[in-house]
Amino acid sequence: MAAAATPAAVVIGTPAMAKETISSVSSSIEENPALLEAYDRLNVARLERREAKDALEWLADEWRHLWPLAPEELLGGANADRHPGPNDDAERDIIGRHIKRDVTTLTKRLSPKFRQGHPEGVCFSVLTWEEADKHIEYWASLKPKGRTERALAKNIANREAAIVEARHKRKLAQKYFQETTALRQEAGVDQAIQRVTQAETAVLVACSDISQIPALTPNGLRIKAEAIMASGVFQTVKNSNGLLGEMARFVQSVINVAPTLAAAA
Repeated sequence: MAAAATPAAVVIGTPAMAKETISSVSSSIEENPALLEAYDRLNVARLERREAKDALEWLADEWRHLWPLAPEELLGGANADRHPGPNDDAERDIIGRHIKRDVTTLTKRLSPKFRQGHPEGVCFSVLTWEEADKHIEYWASLKPKGRTERALAKNIANREAAIVEARHKRKLAQKYFQETTALRQEAGVDQAIQRVTQAETAVLVACSDISQIPALTPNGLRIKAEAIMASGVFQTVKNSNGLLGEMARFVQSVINVAPTLAAAA
């Protein structure tokens, strides 16, 4: 910016004379070689990231017809996709995207009103075999009580039924886990996801390098603007309040002006 704007402050004459002087001065300045090298790395990393993501999407399409839905007995709470976290147990496809189940067939667990209100489908949590083990342990440790022999016998029967059900669900959950794990391994999902992760890391490293290398020309400003956009965090910060939001909106102004400055140079 300084390289492009400083001549305009010292030139006295017509706007045409000032523009000619700015262009001649700007064109005599070469861009920082380190910045250009980092920009080349960014372009390579962005291409690899796009190709890696496309390959991951292709993998999901190729294996969709083999990916099993979780048994209905294992389905838990609805709208699991709205509550991500460290204990996220939402049902997902082979590459980790949320699955929204068709609820029209789930007549035993869902009311007609709920089914009619979710035509787009619902993502459920899925019981894992580890959670089933906890249920078994809980019911096994429970000591039934009853004021009468009949009440005690009923509570004992309820506990035994709960243990049987939990053991049944554990078998289903373990089988489901083994089947989905085998499919993921056969499809090479972990390697495909790792490729995406490595590409995204390369993009961020290049963006960080570009942000720290001085720009000497309007083209360098354009490169820095591209790096800011490529990092993926700019839009969120730009819409925030406070100092960070103000800085981001100023950067957006530079992004808008940079192509014009580069063209003028």
